[in-house]
Amino acid sequence: MPAQTFNLKKEYRIEQGATYGLEFTVVDEDGDLYDLTAATCAAQVRETKDSATSIAFTSSINTTTSVVTLTMTAAVTGGFTYYSGYWDCELTIAGTVTRLLEGTVTISQQVTQ
Repeated sequence: MPAQTFNLKKEYRIEQGATYGLEFTVVDEDGDLYDLTAATCAAQVRETKDSATSIAFTSSINTTTSVVTLTMTAAVTGGFTYYSGYWDCELTIAGTVTRLLEGTVTISQQVTQ
């Protein structure tokens, strides 16, 4: 069975200049943990859906718990130059790509530097 897509169109908030993290568990259609043994994960934020530039999350996969962790360091979030954008997260297993999450993101501009 394919991995389940969930939380589609969810909005997130990223604070510019702060460390950011997001974790979620990948399950199949029956709610069972999905086998992520050979999986890779990629996630990016772009100002517009067709922007040439993106800011990437660092991703890690715990194959025992099927938990995907997406993170950005404070230095990475400090690179945002816009106030809102779009993001998604894709899982790749044996050449099959599944979009797990997608949505909009609001960038809370940093004041303290």
